Amino acid sequence: MKRLEINKNDLKNNIDIIKRIASKSENNGKEIKIIGVVKANGVGLDIVKYSKFLVENGINTLAVAQLEEAIALKEAEIENEIIMLTPIVSKNELQLLIENDITLTVSSSYQVNLIEQIADELQKETINVHIKIDTGLARFGVLYDNIQEIIEIFETSKKIKVAGMYTHFSKSNNEKWTRNQFNRFMNCIEMVKDAGYDPGIIHAAQSTAFLMYPEMRLDAVRIGSAFQGRTLMKVDGLVKIGTFKSAVSEIKTLPKGYNVSYGNIYKTKKITKIAVIPVGYVDGFNKDKLRDDFTLKNNLIAIGMEIKKLFKDNSLKVKINDKYYKVIGRIGMYHSIVDITDGENIKVGDEVTLNITPLQTNDGIRREYI
Repeated sequence: MKRLEINKNDLKNNIDIIKRIASKSENNGKEIKIIGVVKANGVGLDIVKYSKFLVENGINTLAVAQLEEAIALKEAEIENEIIMLTPIVSKNELQLLIENDITLTVSSSYQVNLIEQIADELQKETINVHIKIDTGLARFGVLYDNIQEIIEIFETSKKIKVAGMYTHFSKSNNEKWTRNQFNRFMNCIEMVKDAGYDPGIIHAAQSTAFLMYPEMRLDAVRIGSAFQGRTLMKVDGLVKIGTFKSAVSEIKTLPKGYNVSYGNIYKTKKITKIAVIPVGYVDGFNKDKLRDDFTLKNNLIAIGMEIKKLFKDNSLKVKINDKYYKVIGRIGMYHSIVDITDGENIKVGDEVTLNITPLQTNDGIRREYI
């Protein structure tokens, strides 16, 4: 009954637009490689179904962040190049990735030595890796100014082939800071070349940077949210992908003053007709992104936004038969209750559309490509 519908025509439209933008970019006459980022269950679209759709539409390189994601693609018989974006230090996990010909990310000489050891044990001749450069995110990667360690990775590589180098931006919509990170990365690349080494394909831009800064598209770009049409900037033609649908499971009329749902926080003010929808917070409904920035400035902004909410209708709504109805009472784990007093001819089984983004949708919900 519950499902996330993905319109294949809309998704193909978005892929074509991204490919068209990439094709118009200047890159010394070379074609820009588009890397489809399919981490987090295909950014909510089902990693296997989504990856196969990307490949069918000309996205020939995929990128993941977890071992399980890479293995899932291999078990689905996807033979395209798969890049692991997370540096792995577990020998067992590295061995499994190498056995499955996954392109690895490295960020230290320690990893290089471990990969070389595994390559010898497996009698592998060549292991493709990308070197991750930390230009200001402070996550994975060699620090951009630690040129000695970067060069050491090249020098100690025997069976390892450096197929690429990349970085990741921490706040792409901040132009000054992003350009700072980009310049750090490009200076690093130049020093690698000056030392006589080939950095392979270089990439820095993910969806937002790809759209905002044409000069940062380099040899390749990593695209995730832009394929879904969920971008920080408006792009003509891109449409949002993923529509969560369910159906009315029960209808009844409640008397005035009747409690609705858990916590006794809502009571009917009049005779109220309700519909029970079998969708709750476990499915991702009303699952807001948690705040993780508690600086004074952002605390004040958050307080201001909450005050503004007092003066406008911020009620949660669902759509039934092309009309919106208010959710009342607390959302349960597996259900929500909707006031349909003003609804006409609503019956059990009628389709309900809810605003749940693909990434927030529970992985157990069926993804249906239509």
